[in-house]
Amino acid sequence: MKKIFNTLRNLTFSFTWKMFSGLISRPLLLIPTIWGTVESILFSEVNFHESHGGRGVANAFRHAAWNLLIAKNSSLFTSREKAVEWAKYITDLHEECFPNESFDHEMDLHNNRIGREIFEELAPQKLSKKEMIAELIYKSESAVGLTDEKEFTKYLNELVYFAE
Repeated sequence: MKKIFNTLRNLTFSFTWKMFSGLISRPLLLIPTIWGTVESILFSEVNFHESHGGRGVANAFRHAAWNLLIAKNSSLFTSREKAVEWAKYITDLHEECFPNESFDHEMDLHNNRIGREIFEELAPQKLSKKEMIAELIYKSESAVGLTDEKEFTKYLNELVYFAE
């Protein structure tokens, strides 16, 4: 918790305002977003034996699950298209406000996109959240370990992680 407050304290006013205004611009989507965030961490912790905060498959899964779950939860309150746009907006905003090293940043954006695409692919089938997560777990089994940012373009449809 202390780490979160220190991070928030170090944000510039413009980032803080952008985050705040983004979150209050869609108040009905705030709870589904928070719940999707919590769920993505829980699903990651239950299904992987490594830290979801690292640079491995669990992190790739968590980012994709985060986007899938925000979109799935938000689609209860808005259209599927707007839910996907919201998931992109809020997770891109997170990446902008809490920057990583270049490789990690690109990896997170890549896996975020994969999660939204999986949601869009599965949503018409009216699958449950659990079924969608099962599909994502299956996809994570073929996640690709990368060592160079130039490799992202070779694996546009795969989850990626940092191969040490």
